[in-house]
Amino acid sequence: MTFTRRQTMILLAFAALLLGFTLFQASWLADKPTGRPKLIADRAAEPVRDAAGCVASANSGYGGIAVSPDVGALQAAAGSGADAIRITTVIAGGALVVAPQFESKCATDQTRLHSTIADATRGLTRPELFWQINGETEVMQLVAALPTPAIDMPDRNIIIGDRAAVRYIKGLRPSHDAFSVAGARQCAADYRIAGIWGNVPEACRDGFMLLTLDDLGYTLWGWPNRFLARMKEAGVRLIIAQEVVDGQIRGLTEVDQYGDIANSYNGYIWVDDIEELGPALRRNGP
Repeated sequence: MTFTRRQTMILLAFAALLLGFTLFQASWLADKPTGRPKLIADRAAEPVRDAAGCVASANSGYGGIAVSPDVGALQAAAGSGADAIRITTVIAGGALVVAPQFESKCATDQTRLHSTIADATRGLTRPELFWQINGETEVMQLVAALPTPAIDMPDRNIIIGDRAAVRYIKGLRPSHDAFSVAGARQCAADYRIAGIWGNVPEACRDGFMLLTLDDLGYTLWGWPNRFLARMKEAGVRLIIAQEVVDGQIRGLTEVDQYGDIANSYNGYIWVDDIEELGPALRRNGP
C-alpha cells in the first residue's frame, strides 16, 4: 500500500502529536517523590479485656498517660504504625465527645463516661487526627475544644465532614484542613478531564483528592510520578482507599493490595485494620 505525499505528512504529524502527548504524560520523565506513604487507621484497635470481657481500666502504652478506654483503643491503633487516625464524634449531653470506639456487653463499660475532645488530643500526641464530624454547630464545638492553636495546625487536626462543617472550617482557614468525601471524589473525577492537558482543577488546589485502587493506572494522567509532582505543586493532599461505598471510605483489607500502589507514592493510604496491616505494610512497603 502506498501513500500520497499529503497522507504521509498527515501520518507523520499524527505520530509527532502522539509522541509529544506520550512524553507530556510520561511518569519516568518526572523525578521520583521523596518520603513514604502515611497510613490512616480507619478505626480504633480492639481493647484489651479481662476474663469477663470488660475493659476495666484504661489501656496505657502509647502516649504514656492514663486515658479512657476509648482513647486507649485509639492509642493502640497509633502504636500499630498509624500516621493518622480517624476519630468519630457524637453529641452526648449537649456536648461533642469522642464516639464509643468499641462494643461491649459489660455493664461497667456501658456506663463509662464519654471521652472528651481534650482527652483525645492530650492522649494522642503523635499522629494526625482526622475528625469525622457533620454540622456547623458540631464543628464549632470541636474547634472550641481543641487545644489552642490546634486549628492553626492543619497537619495535626483535619476535618472530614459534610458541606456545612467544611464551609465553617474554610471560613476560618481557607487552606486544606477540611474536606468532604464527595468533594474529594469530585476532585479526582475533575482531574480525569483537566489532567489530559496537565491541569489540576482549581477546586482541587490546596485540598484533598480521594482515590480508590480502581482509579490508579494510566488513565490517571501522569501516574505515578508526574501526577504526584502536579499534585504537590498544586498543594493537593492525596488519599488512596480500597473503595468508597455510599459515601463511606473503606480502607485496605489485604496486604497484597499494597502492591497495586506505586512504590513512589508518598500520600495517605486508608487502612481498615491497622493492627493487622500496619506492621505488615511498614515491613513490606517502600
